[in-house]
Amino acid sequence: MTASLTPNDIPYAAPTLVDTIEQTHANLRLTPNDDPKLAYQLGIPKTWAYSKTFGPVVEHLMKPQGLGFFAGSTAPGAPVIAVTVTRCPFEIPVDAWVKLTLASEGYEIVAAKYFPGPHGLFFDATAVRMLEDREEVVRTTARVDGSNIFSVNTVCGRKQWDVAKELFWIAHVSFHLVEGTGETRMEPWKAVYGVNPDFQTFHPFSWFGEKVKPAWEGISAVDIRLLNAAQTTVLGYLQVKAQRALPDHPPRDLAALRDDSLAKLKKALGYVPSRPFHPLTLADDPRSEVADGWLGGFAGEAKLGDSNAAVRLGYIRRAELTFSLLALSAPVRDDTLAALRTQRAFEIGRDTLQLPG
Repeated sequence: MTASLTPNDIPYAAPTLVDTIEQTHANLRLTPNDDPKLAYQLGIPKTWAYSKTFGPVVEHLMKPQGLGFFAGSTAPGAPVIAVTVTRCPFEIPVDAWVKLTLASEGYEIVAAKYFPGPHGLFFDATAVRMLEDREEVVRTTARVDGSNIFSVNTVCGRKQWDVAKELFWIAHVSFHLVEGTGETRMEPWKAVYGVNPDFQTFHPFSWFGEKVKPAWEGISAVDIRLLNAAQTTVLGYLQVKAQRALPDHPPRDLAALRDDSLAKLKKALGYVPSRPFHPLTLADDPRSEVADGWLGGFAGEAKLGDSNAAVRLGYIRRAELTFSLLALSAPVRDDTLAALRTQRAFEIGRDTLQLPG
């Protein structure tokens, strides 16, 4: 499907409504299940009707639960707004989770990025799909508060979008938790240390990190593993390695670093590529934009023994040190949660990388 909606059709401000918003909108405050941890406010047109909840809010892992439903009409394609909460006590990349959720419902992403809203950073995605004989537009924003992901989901027919889009945007940017924790980590993080060259990085508390015994001078590494409940099976793996530059040897470029990593994978694990590696773009990895010294990364799939594995590679250069990151997990189609947790561990390992001093 070719989307008729373009990024230019998606507002990031509501200038035509600013002067009249106090007359046209209500700043609703709702407390689902009388639970102050779920209490929120958002701006809704005064004439719209709302239901406080879809039903009981129960703690199902990774299953969205309704916190409120708002509509101005019951006509097909009419604009509606739904607020949900999803419990997730593990670190996952919220942007990847939102995009996977939309794709699983048949939507095609038109635009997606993090947005610094007035009440904190949130991930914003707009997508379209054909529903019977009409095109439908959804705009979803998601923000983390501790182990909860709160989402504002706005939906309408494409024909109603131009009228509804600014109303929707007001709901997205006005949403905030009344008594939120303010915690942007889904779980605590732990430090792990490489030695000679010295460095420090962090990983989610549910993972296990350890220093790798040095095999070559000028190289240090840490291994970070996600194990099953019985601690007998590795569900996700991340290695962060530092290599000091050799005298009279120019730093290798990104392609050479990738080829070296793949050659070592083949030698150590019998790696056989099963899907081509592609460079990570900002759409694939939006957090990379602020990673200090980030050179770039790649993602692909490989056969490791009898199993399929998702492989993610990344490279950072700081002074005379080049860091490589390698992440392995089941592909998202085989184990969605393990794949998402591994991708997030990769991001945390990269983004928290520190040198002494």
